[in-house]
Amino acid sequence: MSIKKYVMLSFIGMFLIIGLICAGSLVETVEKGTYQIKQAAITGDMSAKMTPGLWGQYFGDIDVWPKAETYFFTADNDTKGDVDEDTSIEVRFNDGSMCKISGTLRIIMPTTEKEAIALVTERGHKTYKDVQEKLIKPTLRNVLRSTANLMSARESYSEKRLDFITWSRDQIDKGVYKTKAEIKEVEDLVTGEKTWKEVKTIRTVSDEDLTPLHEANPMSGTGIVLANFEIKSFIYEKKVQIQISAQQEARMAVETAKAEAEKAKQGELKAIAEGKMNVATAKYEKEQDKIKAVVQAQQEKEVQELNAARDKNVAVIAGEQRKEVATLDRDAAKLKKQELIFLGEGQAKQKKLVLEADGALEQKLQAYKEVNKYYANAIKEYKGNWVPTTVMGSNGASKGNGASALIDLLTAKTAKDLSLDMGIKTGATVKK
Repeated sequence: MSIKKYVMLSFIGMFLIIGLICAGSLVETVEKGTYQIKQAAITGDMSAKMTPGLWGQYFGDIDVWPKAETYFFTADNDTKGDVDEDTSIEVRFNDGSMCKISGTLRIIMPTTEKEAIALVTERGHKTYKDVQEKLIKPTLRNVLRSTANLMSARESYSEKRLDFITWSRDQIDKGVYKTKAEIKEVEDLVTGEKTWKEVKTIRTVSDEDLTPLHEANPMSGTGIVLANFEIKSFIYEKKVQIQISAQQEARMAVETAKAEAEKAKQGELKAIAEGKMNVATAKYEKEQDKIKAVVQAQQEKEVQELNAARDKNVAVIAGEQRKEVATLDRDAAKLKKQELIFLGEGQAKQKKLVLEADGALEQKLQAYKEVNKYYANAIKEYKGNWVPTTVMGSNGASKGNGASALIDLLTAKTAKDLSLDMGIKTGATVKK
């Protein structure tokens, strides 16, 4: 092999070695969950690769940024990803008490190339750690201290704990509150003494519109979003914790006493209410009985009135009926009378005509028949001597049978009677 070939192979080998050495500066891979910002090697131009994959480095300077990361401000490392140091944020409440607040915050980095580059070129944050230390931590510290300055330690422990979290989250999103100073009576948590002190309160749009006013938000225009804000614990100073516990116990005792007093009061009110209810119930029952008695008396009165009216109506109807019956009876009597008169006149006229026709012979015969029957019975019943010894006559004494003589007399009498007018004369009228 010639010297020329050796030289050629040497140059090729050298270029290959140089290529292998420089290969890591020619192409770069963007991992998932990250993006990269590159400064060109010669021109210094800035560019960014926001999506996973390969892109040309060309010996430029590249920094890797997370798309999202959890920021820890904790006093321990009990959470995965937390650093092994105390990163909690210390705050002071308006009563002077100190407290360390532990929690987490989710940092969502810019999603566009323009915002990612501006964060470096305009904001001056060269690395993600620089963003954490110079932007996120100061912003969060200002928010927590601003919130703590709006209440006392005891209030943050009890009645305003939820307000602390809500106000902090609102200031992280929109900027810290604008505040104003007011003089209020404040109780010293350690000594328990009450003093007048200047405290901060939230400024609002107006007295009617209570929307809070905010300072400029440091996150505006950065493309960074802070989310999932969480406070894990409030770590108060030991003396403050003791005092808070003592006050809580005292307050609980007071609240318990109040509760028991209120319970007793409620029991008393309940007893009074039940007594009033019983009285009202008894009164109501009496009123009901009274109303029932009145209603019953009214009903009985109405029934009596109805019965009286009914009896009156019955009596009137009965009287009317009797009157009508009497009228009918009178009319019937008149008709009967007229009928009898008419019949009597007819019978009288009939008898008159009969008498005029036969001289009342039938009646006469019937009468004499009855008379002779009585004579016969009398003679039959006579038990004396019907034969006299001597009979005096017109021609002197004569002898004869007494019965025969009596018969003769009766015969003569009968003959005479038959020829007599019995008193019914022709043309006689019958009186009505």
